Formats: sequence, structure tokens, C-alpha cells
Amino acid sequence: LQRVSLGALVTMDVHGRDVIENLAAANLQNPSDFDWAAQLRLYWEASDRAFSGDECTMIRQVENVFRYGCEYLGNTMRLVVTPLTDRIYLTLTGALGMALGGAPAGPA
Repeated sequence: LQRVSLGALVTMDVHGRDVIENLAAANLQNPSDFDWAAQLRLYWEASDRAFSGDECTMIRQVENVFRYGCEYLGNTMRLVVTPLTDRIYLTLTGALGMALGGAPAGPA
């Protein structure tokens, strides 16, 4: 269990490093730049801005905002995180923002 957790943590940290390198190379000037807005981001919002009246964590990507529900899916080994993974996150948050869904599958 600890080995799986550490492996997943290292995989996500390497991905985070790569994202930061790409954002730095893009020389973003504004928080509304698409390269930044397209990243899956988490924000802690105080009670005056939260949907439920409580403090909560919000997920933001482009124009989509969702309340993070703290769902725990258990520890699984992450094989890889690629630019395709980021595109899938972007596609699925866009679909959820339009009250649709998605069914990603396959070895891609």
C-alpha cells in the first residue's frame, strides 16, 4: 500500500513539474491566459463565495467550476500522466459543465 501510494505521488509530482515548466516556457502574462485556465486547479473558497454557505474546495478549469466532494477512490498505481490526460480532464470538465458526461476507455 505504501509503495503504491509513493509511486502515485511521484508520478503526479513529475507531472506537476512538467506542467510548471510548460507554463513558464509559455511566458504567461495574465491569469486569464488559456494555458493557465486550462489547468485543473483547486481553490479554497471562504463561506461568502461558496455555493453551500460553508467553506469548501472548488475545482476550476476554463469556465467550469465544481465543488470538490472529497471522494476517496483508494490507492491505485498511476501508469502515466501525459498531455492526453490533461486533454481528457479538459474535455470531461467541459462536458460536466454542460450537464453531459463522458466514457473514456482504452489504452490511450
